[in-house]
Amino acid sequence: MQRFFRTRLGAFVLFLIFLVISQLIEWGLGTLALRLHLVDISDTTWRPSLFIAFEGVSALAAVGASFAIVAIGRRSMRELGYAANGAGKLIVAGSALGAAAPMLLIAAIVALGGFTFGTFAMHGTQLAAYALAWLVAMIGVGLAEELMFRGPAFVLLGETIGIWPAAIVASAIFAALHYFGKPGENLADALSVGLLGLFMAFTVIRTGSIWFAVGFHALFDYVALYVLGAPNSGNHAGQPLPTRLLTGGYHGPAWLTGGKLGIEASWLVFPIIAVMFIGFHLATRRSIRRLPITPAEAVRA
Repeated sequence: MQRFFRTRLGAFVLFLIFLVISQLIEWGLGTLALRLHLVDISDTTWRPSLFIAFEGVSALAAVGASFAIVAIGRRSMRELGYAANGAGKLIVAGSALGAAAPMLLIAAIVALGGFTFGTFAMHGTQLAAYALAWLVAMIGVGLAEELMFRGPAFVLLGETIGIWPAAIVASAIFAALHYFGKPGENLADALSVGLLGLFMAFTVIRTGSIWFAVGFHALFDYVALYVLGAPNSGNHAGQPLPTRLLTGGYHGPAWLTGGKLGIEASWLVFPIIAVMFIGFHLATRRSIRRLPITPAEAVRA
């Protein structure tokens, strides 16, 4: 049976098992949390506790399903994207790029008159509390979404159809969920989300683990949503976080600022994504690739 799970068909079976088990665990934990009234879903205002609860459930579900794949398929956690070697450095590097990307984007928007920083929205212990709480929440977002979209399911699908086709499929699903799951989404936002997802898949392919992508995802969202107060169509059809860091605001055409969809829907994001692809390729082109590119390579690994 172990030999079967090393074949393309076996990897696809494990891929399906991961999806089913993760969704069952997520449903079970979510139902339990609601029955115990651990989360007040009547208040849909975006707040740290809401993100920590829901993203925590998703992350636990993915980890639980990963252990199931290890037991059933005789895989190691390293093979599924959890390689611990250099994980800390990858998280730090990913976080640095994740914070820099929206800051570079906002600099371009400011240069064209689309954003004013304002002042601090709160001070003292309240500022420190929300800064930390939102950081924890966005780490939860980064961890949960990378585990689900660029973790074990991505690796196993890559062993089935090839890692780059899998990256395209995962990124397309990632973009589609944003496009169809939020009100008022447009093609610019869906395209940027899909390309950012593809970039994060690229980092997993080159590094052999999810950790760079987790750091990048977490800090990109933290800086964009909390620090820069970008609106998001998932928050009451395009509102910024009520407990964001700055009082500044966005003004100008939607192609510049992204409008109610947030800065990732700005057309200025595309050259920044291109620079990230090129820069990451150049920085890692001599590194040892750890994820097999083709199904045949995966079978031999």
